[in-house]
Amino acid sequence: MPEDWVLEKIQRLEDRFAIQDLVASYCGAIDGRDLAGFVSLFTDDAVMRHRDGVMRLDGRAAIEAYYTTRFAGYGFTFHYPHAGTVSFVSADEATGLVTGHAEMGVEGQLVLASIRYTDRYRRVDRAWRFAEREMAFGYYMKLSDLPKGFADNLRKHYRGNRIPAEWPETT
Repeated sequence: MPEDWVLEKIQRLEDRFAIQDLVASYCGAIDGRDLAGFVSLFTDDAVMRHRDGVMRLDGRAAIEAYYTTRFAGYGFTFHYPHAGTVSFVSADEATGLVTGHAEMGVEGQLVLASIRYTDRYRRVDRAWRFAEREMAFGYYMKLSDLPKGFADNLRKHYRGNRIPAEWPETT
């Protein structure tokens, strides 16, 4: 019936907007140091990790513990998402790819990062949440390192180490 098709399309549009709002809320919660709001964006069994294996968090409790410390160590931050895609697996499951940037005050230095998030989303209690969020970095370095470091494949200057960026080299 045509009405069913239209209703399904409207639901998909609403779901896409809800997932876009979820991504934006993630950035707002980090920058606002809203730990409870941040943690609420994830399913109970969520996984959050860096592609290179430096960090992996399993479940909301682990995410909350990690970001309690992480938020305390930040100065001013500004995270902003760019382009994003969403593919629906079912009515309550979707995957996505989001690109973004972050400007972060870390240990008194301005750190810039380009990030590619590979996401799995799940609808829980009528709201979309992150079931999995994997971060891959195109670069992560102090602003002062950017002019020379940008052209190097060791574009992640993370916790005193210079390591390869995850993309585009390893995509």
